[in-house]
Amino acid sequence: MKLSEGVGRLQALLGNADQRQIAEVLQALAENRNLLGDGVQAHLREHGFTRGDQAYNAHSFSLFHSAQMSLRMTLWMPAEAAVEQQAFIYGLPHSHDFELYAVGYHGNGYRSVKHAIGNAAQLREGVKAAVGAAQSLRLSPGTVLHMRAYEDMHYVAPPDEFSVSLALMIADARGGQPGQRAWSFDQDLQPIHSGIDAHEADTYKRIEALWQAHRR
Repeated sequence: MKLSEGVGRLQALLGNADQRQIAEVLQALAENRNLLGDGVQAHLREHGFTRGDQAYNAHSFSLFHSAQMSLRMTLWMPAEAAVEQQAFIYGLPHSHDFELYAVGYHGNGYRSVKHAIGNAAQLREGVKAAVGAAQSLRLSPGTVLHMRAYEDMHYVAPPDEFSVSLALMIADARGGQPGQRAWSFDQDLQPIHSGIDAHEADTYKRIEALWQAHRR
């Protein structure tokens, strides 16, 4: 499936809670071996040789971005040293403030261990998280991971070989319940810090500001 077709189908499904259909579109996109090239060409047509309104890091490429959804290709490397683990947030349990679908694209894929959070709306520092049983999967080609906004947490273990995933992030139209936030968790799966996604976005913005300043 071509990138433009897949994006169109996903946009049409955003108001539909059919997880199976969304997963099938992502799996069809993941069979396209030219997906990254298609994304680069689409970006060049729209933004030329500027970054537009998108921020990148060394291992993540945005294929499509709108206020409602984002489609991203991410490279995952085997890692042993602590600094390498941190670069990919391997081993850090966390939740998201968006709905996530990810499908394996290349390599044997990272391992995700996921837990449902039974009291997501009440989480704050010092409040014990009510977590469900662990669900583990290897994000090999064609395998789909689904995480609900706020209500699921997971941590990622590094792949055994260079791997690539394709991820769809859907903005939470509900905006969450009042005071509800995404969290990172300690090794006992208790909340320790909120806003992992906001911190990631802030880091990208600061890198972008430094890059723009250097250009001047």
